[in-house]
Amino acid sequence: MIRRRNLLLIALLFFTLFILTTNYLLIILPSSENEVRKEITTEEKIYQELEKLPIQYKQRPLIEEKTTDIFLENIRKTDKKLESLNLEQLWREANSWVSKTQLLNLSSPSLGKVFFALKNAKIIKSDVDTRGTQLKLLLTLEGDQQVVFKPKWYEKERIIEGPVYAGKDRYGSEIIGFYLSVILKRPLTPASLQRDYLIPLLKEITELVYMESVIFVKKEDPVCEDQNSFINGAVIFNIKASLSNYRSPWQRTYKKGKKAHWQEFSDAYCKTVKEKLPKKRVYDLIDTSIFDFLIQNGDRHHYETFDDTVIWLDNGKGLGNPNVHHIDILAPLYQCCILRRETWKALLGLTGGELRKKLESMPDINNFITEDHLKAIEARLLIIFATIEYCKHYKEADHYLL
Repeated sequence: MIRRRNLLLIALLFFTLFILTTNYLLIILPSSENEVRKEITTEEKIYQELEKLPIQYKQRPLIEEKTTDIFLENIRKTDKKLESLNLEQLWREANSWVSKTQLLNLSSPSLGKVFFALKNAKIIKSDVDTRGTQLKLLLTLEGDQQVVFKPKWYEKERIIEGPVYAGKDRYGSEIIGFYLSVILKRPLTPASLQRDYLIPLLKEITELVYMESVIFVKKEDPVCEDQNSFINGAVIFNIKASLSNYRSPWQRTYKKGKKAHWQEFSDAYCKTVKEKLPKKRVYDLIDTSIFDFLIQNGDRHHYETFDDTVIWLDNGKGLGNPNVHHIDILAPLYQCCILRRETWKALLGLTGGELRKKLESMPDINNFITEDHLKAIEARLLIIFATIEYCKHYKEADHYLL
């Protein structure tokens, strides 16, 4: 009887130990389904930070920065008479502004004259610009200044579906990019303006393009024209400077389903970039990613430098879809988690609707951007702040400012 009772006690003890062990293992060893749920992506972490973003990022800055106001005041300074302008001298002055810190002088009283000449000076020569894969013209203005002309392909309301690099260039993206570089106090984008003088499609483009073997326009997919066969677009100041061209470390594969190295090995990738590039170049590319993210220009497979500074050229792939934010454009920021103090201060000066206010003060803005795109740019500024908060919390980058 005693032996039987002892066996029951031993069996009960083993059963109790089994239950306790099983429950313990269920707690410390979650199922694969739970494990997958815990491994959230960087993008999801950034959106989590966005939901709890500190109030400082949503309030207007206490001190309003005046650089944009000075710029706007200067571009209004012109008598609007081409006859009174010495165009050769004006173009020489504009090209003298180019340096490692700027492509134009935001505080120059000659800005208004330069802008007026860009929009109205007589075109004395037209050629197809064979750089790149999309139609653009290389125009020579009176006074011997070249400009790149990017035509209007879409109405401003057109939403471009697909990957971030889908569709043709949007001329408005070039102009918004220029305005944004001014607002960020980083004038590293050439002056880009909507051309008032409409260029006759048949005479200036069709004859050139259909007779060229390098670039052509499909008849079923033409540039936008009005009933008089005129087109509109952006004129971009072609700086007279020697530029160096490099492949971007964050270049996409442009192949569906195939990821680039930086997309597959996100956490360790920036370390390899830092081993290959000087510190200043890395900071330049991070600034560039912030600029690109705001307009959603996700097609920067190469970049150009002048005097070892990355400049912001070829910004036509922005303003594609206001309903989508491609977070991976910010990969240089969230993988390296460093940021220039000047960039940080410039971003903080645009909170609480200040960015939109400054954009809306720019010339011709309503001609090429919609309300939805303006809202999207504002939303992306908050995502940038959320990315910085992500760096603080997940990368322990409390020294991320240079």
